[in-house]
Amino acid sequence: MSRSVRSVAVALTVSVALAVNPAPAVAGGGHPAAPAPAPAHAPAVVPGPNDLSSLVDLGALGQGEIMIGGVKVPLPAAVAGVEAAAAVLGGLSILIFKAIAGALPGQPESGSSWGSSDGGEKGEPAPVEPKEAEYVNRFDFSAENTDKAAGGFSGVDEVAPGRYAVLADDKNEHGPVRAYFFTTADQKTFTRDGMVEFTDPQGKAYTEFMDPEEIRVLPNGNFLWTTEGSGKLGKVVAPQLIESTPDGKEIRRIDVPEYQVPNGFSTRGIYNNNGPEGMTLIHGGRTAVTVQENALAQDGAKNSEKDASLNRITFYDLDSGKPTREYVVRVEAGRGATSLLADENGELYMLERGFFKDLGENGENKAEIYKLDLHGADDVLGREKLTGGENTVSKHLVFDFATEKPHPDNVEGLAWGPRADDGRRTLIVVTDNNFNDTQTTYFHTVLVP
Repeated sequence: MSRSVRSVAVALTVSVALAVNPAPAVAGGGHPAAPAPAPAHAPAVVPGPNDLSSLVDLGALGQGEIMIGGVKVPLPAAVAGVEAAAAVLGGLSILIFKAIAGALPGQPESGSSWGSSDGGEKGEPAPVEPKEAEYVNRFDFSAENTDKAAGGFSGVDEVAPGRYAVLADDKNEHGPVRAYFFTTADQKTFTRDGMVEFTDPQGKAYTEFMDPEEIRVLPNGNFLWTTEGSGKLGKVVAPQLIESTPDGKEIRRIDVPEYQVPNGFSTRGIYNNNGPEGMTLIHGGRTAVTVQENALAQDGAKNSEKDASLNRITFYDLDSGKPTREYVVRVEAGRGATSLLADENGELYMLERGFFKDLGENGENKAEIYKLDLHGADDVLGREKLTGGENTVSKHLVFDFATEKPHPDNVEGLAWGPRADDGRRTLIVVTDNNFNDTQTTYFHTVLVP
């Protein structure tokens, strides 16, 4: 008798024996196997040898034996026989393998590795626990930068894969309103690669007060950026959103709700230098969302090392240029909200940071990234003054820079990078050195789930 014929005979003997002996015993004290499952109604897929072997840990077979019709059959021989006969037995070979697998100690239960033909839960892979956020790298741009004007980085966004626009928070003190371009191949080293100057609609440099903070790239290639205005008495300037062409020429402006405009006395509107610091896009770039760095003056205490603040998150329809809804988020004591970023599903991530002068030798920054949940939060659009009883936006901590030393410096801008192989997203976080030699311009790289 040829070897292949003997293999088929062994396999058929196993199948018949399993049919009449629903609980075969494994020689050596193994546990009885569960009855073989009934065939599915849908046609069974005929597996190949590699598929069959995946049902059994072949290394665990050892020299065990299985009783078939009163005859001891070595387990490796039974497995090899069914593998060789797979083409002949078709779906029946699956049942035999499952029965053998169930008879082995330490093997998965029948159906736990192979799914039913109807695509039910048994065919789904075991859920993978999402990985946590991970700090990857910090790139010290200050160490190689010789241009003092190339600093104050408050906003960042990806304009093309591996290419970023970085907005300088410069109040016409070190140069025009501008953004620098940086390229990176690995999200760890960043190379300066040009600049765009923002101008008025006539293409002339701005002479009015501007305080640029956040920048985003619209689907049409234009830039949308925020200026947080001024709350100084006698120099009041309203915060605005400004759209500019790729070469920097202004197209239009979007006004904030009237109650956000400061009155110069710190009793209404934004506190000075605490306007819409963060801004992002959702709904395919049709909606802009801003967050105030601090509370509005009429809404309660200004953020301090002792007091948290209630900051407003405002949604704008970019077709009409009008605000459509508004929520309140509680920002931790000693911090300001400095950036807002949406993922492809419209989920919002917020960066908080603050400087604590009593930490370390010369003070240190604390910073955290949160994921926001707007469900259940009250829409306060049009509400001149908060009552303090509003249902606020929920926050979930995603990453705390306290896990990394030295401190992150004055982090202010968030942008997405590519997905890692494990599914996590790359976050690029830039710092604003305030054009100060004692501070550092970093590009931080963080992976988030």
